[in-house]
Amino acid sequence: MTPMSGPRRLLVVYTGGTLGMQLTDRGWEPGADLAGWLSDLVARDFPGLDWDLVSLDPLIDSSNAGPAEWQRIVDAVLQHETTHDGYVVLHGTDTMGFAAAAVHFALRGLGKPVVLTGAQRSFVVDDSDAPANVRGAIRCALEQRNRCVAIYFDGTLMAGHHATKISSEDDHAFESVNIAPLALLTDDGELVFTEAEAHSPASAAQVVVKPYRDVDIVVMTLHPGLRSERVAAQLTPAPEAVVLRAYGTGNAPDNQPALLGALSAASQAGTVVVVTTQCPHGAVHLGQYAVSQGLLATGAVAGGDLTTDALVAWLTFLLSQGLSPDEIRAAVGAGTLG
Repeated sequence: MTPMSGPRRLLVVYTGGTLGMQLTDRGWEPGADLAGWLSDLVARDFPGLDWDLVSLDPLIDSSNAGPAEWQRIVDAVLQHETTHDGYVVLHGTDTMGFAAAAVHFALRGLGKPVVLTGAQRSFVVDDSDAPANVRGAIRCALEQRNRCVAIYFDGTLMAGHHATKISSEDDHAFESVNIAPLALLTDDGELVFTEAEAHSPASAAQVVVKPYRDVDIVVMTLHPGLRSERVAAQLTPAPEAVVLRAYGTGNAPDNQPALLGALSAASQAGTVVVVTTQCPHGAVHLGQYAVSQGLLATGAVAGGDLTTDALVAWLTFLLSQGLSPDEIRAAVGAGTLG
């Protein structure tokens, strides 16, 4: 296995996660010799590859990741924008879907492949999935076929803003939601790219964005019997944005005026309410069913076919840019994701 289409220079950004953990008295924690293991893997499977490793400090479990950690990944890539051709980000799986989407939005003008991957089991375990995932991510970053932010996991390359974690145990831990995978690894080891190739054209103007900041976003899931008082409590004080996980194509009970009133009051106070679906697949179409008219009246906007992960990242990005609530509603409603 060798670098594709001539010399490439690769940057590996190590953030932490299960892939490089060791077992301690407290449980699995970052701390195994990732650098040594990775050097052996690259020397064996990609002989002659020109590559560098940047380890973020401190290494974290991805359950501790947030906007500040997303920005550290973005900064690491941009600091090596002119010196490297592709990037592999080693990340914990728990919040990798959020991170991939966040990096996608911040690096839309990069025009180079950024591939996130991780593992369900540390490389120190005999049956670890880490070697296969890292090898595949490196191949995808070197191929230069998909010059975008993506996740590679268990033989599948997925657009970063359409991938989400679906299993806490299986090797096939991630799924591409609402769009086809970008590439698949066949049983004979061939990496086959699909017609769903995604490119982020290079544009310096697009790359120059404000850094991620901490924001106040509430993710709220509707369920039968949800009390309007509980909804109102989650919206007090009014957050900057709400991702409302509604039923089906964006439906909510229209026989609970107090619940809709709480959402309407928040919207009038400047909260951006974005509706997504609880379903694993499909998009939101507010107004398709009469029962969703109440949500439309609150000022909520449809989140299209994006996952909850992607919507949280997208709203965090837009809020970090200093846009007004109306500007954010317009951007989300128009689906202007780049």
